[in-house]
Amino acid sequence: KYRLFTGQAVNLNKSAIFFSRNTPQPLQAIICSALNGITSHRSTRYLGLPLGIGKSKKE
Repeated sequence: KYRLFTGQAVNLNKSAIFFSRNTPQPLQAIICSALNGITSHRSTRYLGLPLGIGKSKKE
């Protein structure tokens, strides 16, 4: 639907998905398979910077 609306396509080879640590592994597998095999990567980088950096909720 996105491609039809915008005229652009999502490059699935460059796509990744991130899950909360609270997301159960079986649910992660279901979501990844529903998204046509997009995988979860903890060490993915964009422009040389890690993508998994975030503010801790405990701080």
